[in-house]
Amino acid sequence: MHHLVAPITDKTIPEAIALLSSAHDYLVSQAARASSALADAPVHRWGIQGKRSTVNFSGDRPLLVTKASERFAEVLNIAATLERLLDALLWFQASSRFSKLVVRECHPSTSSAPDANDLVLIDRSGAVTVRCEVSDVVAGNAHQNNKERVDLAALGIDGPPPEDGVARFLVVSSEFGHALDHPRRAWHRLPYRYARHLADFDHATMLLEVITPSNPPA
Repeated sequence: MHHLVAPITDKTIPEAIALLSSAHDYLVSQAARASSALADAPVHRWGIQGKRSTVNFSGDRPLLVTKASERFAEVLNIAATLERLLDALLWFQASSRFSKLVVRECHPSTSSAPDANDLVLIDRSGAVTVRCEVSDVVAGNAHQNNKERVDLAALGIDGPPPEDGVARFLVVSSEFGHALDHPRRAWHRLPYRYARHLADFDHATMLLEVITPSNPPA
């Protein structure tokens, strides 16, 4: 599959941040131009025309941007994912627990390959230390589109979190994070808990580290 933003492999966290930031800022600038062109769309066709509009990337572009054009709606989705990824990487960079790790793989557009995750960090020996699934679900309902279950499965969790030394995270919007970690969920039925980490200055992104409950369900 030809991705709008190419995957990253074997980069330091600062290198990955620089590459993703360059791609993100370019997408946003080009999408802003496409959005301003919609001002001339007829009011009664603005939504229809907007969904079908494209963003032009045919000129000089950052290394990671691999397409000459893309639908406006898809660019919007990818920009949001990039922002979550950047928030996560900046949080890992600032953490003494994770700052020396290396980005083994990062998939800004998709992680469709078998056993892939949106973000995987390794230590200097090459051992996987962190796995993340990243999303921008706009919802305050923990069961929205079964997204939690799908992402946990992608992290290798179908029961209690594996005790293999790998930290596993859901990187989500703050509203979805609060729903997933809500104290009124039926936690007595679930074999996992979340440790909540706020990733940025405005708390728009939340990292939910999947952990084993102190009192697992019988």
